[in-house]
Amino acid sequence: MSYFLVFLGILGVFAGLILLIIGLIKKKKMKGGLVLGISIVAFIIGFIMVPTNSTESTDKSKEKEKVETAVKPKEEAPEDKTTREKKETEEKALTEQKAKEEAEAKVKAEEEARLKAEQAASVAVIWQNKVKEIATMNGTSTEKYDAVMLYAKDYPSTEDEIKEFEKYIITEYKSKNYVADINNAEYMLSNIFRANVINRFYGEVQSPINNFAFDFYQNTKYTYRGVDTLDSSAVRSNERQMDKALKQMGK
Repeated sequence: MSYFLVFLGILGVFAGLILLIIGLIKKKKMKGGLVLGISIVAFIIGFIMVPTNSTESTDKSKEKEKVETAVKPKEEAPEDKTTREKKETEEKALTEQKAKEEAEAKVKAEEEARLKAEQAASVAVIWQNKVKEIATMNGTSTEKYDAVMLYAKDYPSTEDEIKEFEKYIITEYKSKNYVADINNAEYMLSNIFRANVINRFYGEVQSPINNFAFDFYQNTKYTYRGVDTLDSSAVRSNERQMDKALKQMGK
């Protein structure tokens, strides 16, 4: 718009000058002066507005360039892109390998646990069958006791099995079942076997559970063989020792 005003102003100036000259020659009053004045004013206004609009246009262009520069992401160099993609590929491969190894380890652990449980169950069946065989054979309670002790001497116990034996004899003692039927050879011989295996596992180590197993073994052995009665001082003394051991274990 400002350029248009400048253009009209220039035309007006020329037209006004021409009219003014003609008027002076003919000595007549014409409108050349008025036209000239208006044209000059339009020319000045247009001339003033041109730089302003030009500056505004330039500023807007610069702002637009800044916005485009800010929005446009920095172009990645080819070598940087190659390095980044290689790193991402390696990290992905490591993640997949780790996941694979963890899955394989989990499967292996589950399989080992299953085999271990099967083995423990198989071993338990073996010793229980052996004790049952001894309990049903002909002979005195002392002879049966000796046979069980001979078998327990070389029995290959495991730590998990020892923990199971410990839990069992503690439960049987606290419920007072351990001497409730001293004529049940299989039951009594099984308890003698468990307690003796525990003592052999710990050896000379003095611990509450080892001491408990020894007193349990003593009472089971002597009541089964008829050496002590249930109300004998020896049996009561051993039970006090077992109560003390349970207290030490927090049972």
